[in-house]
Amino acid sequence: MKRKLILLVVTIVFLVGFGVILHSPPSMIDAVTGATPKSKKAAQASAQLEGSYVLGINMMSDGLDNENTRNKLKELALDDSETNETDLMKTDISFRLYVSETDYPLVSYAKKLCDRLKQAGFFVDLKEYSNTMMLSRVVSGKYDVFLASDDFIDVTTLTQMDYMIMDSEEMR
Repeated sequence: MKRKLILLVVTIVFLVGFGVILHSPPSMIDAVTGATPKSKKAAQASAQLEGSYVLGINMMSDGLDNENTRNKLKELALDDSETNETDLMKTDISFRLYVSETDYPLVSYAKKLCDRLKQAGFFVDLKEYSNTMMLSRVVSGKYDVFLASDDFIDVTTLTQMDYMIMDSEEMR
């Protein structure tokens, strides 16, 4: 009888202890597997650009209807060197740059691109949207400039758009 009682107590303690380990945030299982929200966010933040990306420019937007301006914007998208005084554009062109909020490496690149464009004389406002909302804006033509993965949309089907496909190696 004494042996059965000890076995019952040990079993209950084991079950309670195992339940506590699995339930308390962050759980021991999450710590071992790295499945906590913090570890996921850290992994996403450290991710690198991979593949090809599209820089889409709406040719109907104010200021972006000029081919020279669009070419300068494309040039700045690939060039990470410092902008010197001769590169500065004397312009009041302002536009919004749309990017997917779930593509963390692309958002990071978009922030760097915005700084580079501002340095060159553009007024840029970065907007992060979900993929669905961004696709809706692009298809309806309600965008100025967007950055997306090349599999986001078939850009050849869109009219009134100037675009450039960039390899991730060129964007670093």
